[in-house]
Amino acid sequence: MFDEYGRELVKLSGRLMKALSLNLGLEEKILQNAFGGEEIGACMRVNFYPKCPRPELTLGLSSHSDPGGMTMLLPDDQVAGLQVRKFDNWITVNPARHAFIVNIGDQIQVKISYFSLT
Repeated sequence: MFDEYGRELVKLSGRLMKALSLNLGLEEKILQNAFGGEEIGACMRVNFYPKCPRPELTLGLSSHSDPGGMTMLLPDDQVAGLQVRKFDNWITVNPARHAFIVNIGDQIQVKISYFSLT
């Protein structure tokens, strides 16, 4: 079951990279090929963070960027916890039911900069 789910996420990631490439005015497969083509590598991690009755006592992760190419999150639609930094403000990402949150990681940002300059 997890294998099939993982394969489908890899396919979705490939389609998203193609759409990103096209919308940036690049060749359709340029980002996907930069990450290994059709045989793109991926890892899946499953975390469960139950809602805390006393959130003021919880510790979150320190601020960070995602070092990979793309991170796809399937959050619990009842518990908002992910925040993104925009300029000097932290903004809570409100999860939508049955929707992924897609983070563009450091590697795609670097590759987009590289392809935009060439």
